[in-house]
This record gives sequence, C-alpha cells and structure tokens, in this order.
Amino acid sequence: VRAFENEDFDIALGTEALWLPAAIYGSKAFIPGLANAFPEICVEMYEQSLRGDWEACKATQFKINELRDVMYLAKSTQLAIYAMLEIRGITHCYPRKPFSAASELELENIRKKLISMDMI
Repeated sequence: VRAFENEDFDIALGTEALWLPAAIYGSKAFIPGLANAFPEICVEMYEQSLRGDWEACKATQFKINELRDVMYLAKSTQLAIYAMLEIRGITHCYPRKPFSAASELELENIRKKLISMDMI
C-alpha cells in the first residue's frame, strides 16, 4: 500500500483479518468472507476506520479475528459460514459435493462459541 501512496491507485485487501493495519496504511477496501454470516461487525469495523476511530477499530478487529477462529470448528470455513447462517436463523444451506453439511457436533461447538462471544 505504501508503494502506491502518491498514485491514483487503491488496493482492496482480500480478507478482513488484517483490515486495521491495511486501513492505517491507506487501503480503502476489504473483501470480508466473514460478512457472509456476520456483515454487521464487518461494516462496523470499516466505518470505525473511516472515522479514524482506531481504538474502536482495534477492538472490533480482535473480535473479528476471534470470530474467524470459529470458522475452523467445521470441516471447512465455507461449511462453518453455512453453519453460522443456520444458527442465526438466516437460511439453511446445502453444500455441493464433495462437501457435506457441518455435523451436529460441529454445529453445537460453533453455537457454543458464538454464544460465549455474545454474537447470538
């Protein structure tokens, strides 16, 4: 990002995991996979960075990164997102082969972690 600071050029970060440092360096956008299940917290972090509220953005970044860890409680991050959508009551997803839906144990582990984080 610093290499292009004097150019008419923007860089979009391909993840929400490192948004805070990227925003500080001047990045203007990120593509948050987590937003498929929790768009509101991703928007919150983005808006905090636009306001220059770096302390709030830092706290939200840490919460997002903890939430990203939840995505590894299923066989794949995609299946964890599907599970989160189901747990939130948004939709029930049917993964394509070769994937299968999260197991009951995975769903329960994800649910417990989301509850402990006050996300549901």
